[in-house]
Amino acid sequence: MESKNIKNIIVVDDDRSIRVVISTALTRAGYNVKSSGTAAGMWRLVESDFADVLITDVGLPDGDALDILPKLQNKNPNLKIIVMSARTTLLTAVRAEKKGAFEYLPKPFDLDELLNLVSSTFLEPKISKNEFIIDVKKSIYDSGPVVGKSIVMQEIYKIISRIVNTNFSILISGDSGTGKKLIAKSIHDLSSKTNNFFINLDTKFFDDYSSDNLIERINTYTSVNVKDVNDLSGSSIYVKDITELSEEQQKNFLNFIENGLTQLFPESSNLEKSRIFVSTKKNILNDVEKGLFREDLYYILNVVPIKLPSLKDRFEDIPDLSSAFLNANYKNTFTMRKISYEGMNLLKEYSWPGNIRELKNVIERLCLLSSTEDISLNLIKEVLSEDRFDEESKYEENLELYFKNYLKKYFKDFDENLSLNNLHNNFISKIEKPLIETTLNLFRGNQIKASKCLGFNRNTLRSKINLYGIQVIKKRKA
Repeated sequence: MESKNIKNIIVVDDDRSIRVVISTALTRAGYNVKSSGTAAGMWRLVESDFADVLITDVGLPDGDALDILPKLQNKNPNLKIIVMSARTTLLTAVRAEKKGAFEYLPKPFDLDELLNLVSSTFLEPKISKNEFIIDVKKSIYDSGPVVGKSIVMQEIYKIISRIVNTNFSILISGDSGTGKKLIAKSIHDLSSKTNNFFINLDTKFFDDYSSDNLIERINTYTSVNVKDVNDLSGSSIYVKDITELSEEQQKNFLNFIENGLTQLFPESSNLEKSRIFVSTKKNILNDVEKGLFREDLYYILNVVPIKLPSLKDRFEDIPDLSSAFLNANYKNTFTMRKISYEGMNLLKEYSWPGNIRELKNVIERLCLLSSTEDISLNLIKEVLSEDRFDEESKYEENLELYFKNYLKKYFKDFDENLSLNNLHNNFISKIEKPLIETTLNLFRGNQIKASKCLGFNRNTLRSKINLYGIQVIKKRKA
């Protein structure tokens, strides 16, 4: 490699071992490398006009690297900056993007990933972001509910950091309790339009698409207080469970997205289009293919899809989320509560069918019930056991609801062209067989008593026992 083509890189991290590992890898890859463990040392190296690329951690002993990024870029506009951070929060990713970083790389990372990223800095032209820099003040997002070190959440942070100040429509999907509305609100709060309204609209709002009583209807269906149409300019609109829209509501919603407020209020020509967030618990594409959801509306909404994982698929984030909820409890009650390493393992072993919402409820319950600062393992086991019972009993208390949910899952990918015979008998047998078995067991195999309880005559019960191959075991009463 000719010397004129050798690229110069600065590595800044207060952890000497990390500096050595990164510097060694970059040197072996053919780069000239200098390193420092402080913000002051980083500034001196940049001033010397040594580097083409700066790789820096966020948290340094003498300052926050993100705070001085704009000054570094003013000093060397061609410098490309890669930000590393163990502060794996949404705010860190967004701050890095807005401060002009070339890329944000959460720790821990793979060295090959870093080397590929460094190589890519020399392949595309640098576009200065300084004129668009907006200072993101620290908020609940620094240590709040949108946290997680898992790879899947880091990828979501990257997506959000890139689209936070765009006006793209965003489709957020995920199971109940995964935080779909929270993600939408976070994007709104971190954008340059944070002072505009974030309006959570019920699907019923789209029963009509007209200017008649529009402000009154918005104030009725939401908690915001809109005074006139100008308050809606540039606002964010969030619609939950988009697949629940009827055919007419879909049509009205499509008109709203395509024409916004301008068509409704032509006299207010300066009205800015609202940003659209929608969420769904279902695979919306399945509804499109079945003709239940408009294809044109789907493609308008699906400009930026964000798929939120279930908590069981990001169990490594449970300690961070739990800490956030414990801190929230302390701020509300001024009562300190802690969960031990063993306690966190118990939380990580639970399946969390209710996702983050269930975890939040469990932490709040633990804080309320614990009489000591350190929440005991027995209390955690007891509360988790109650939650398992609640999850099972909510269906037991309503058998019809349970069966409806079972049918929804059964017919999720149902092909109407598939030949299925005796569907009714198949489902009846799934219910009738365990009912008869349980009743016979209740009466210790006494068919006369069991048939009377079931409402059958004895011959009918015998024929069903033979039909289902039920083994009758007679037991003596103790």
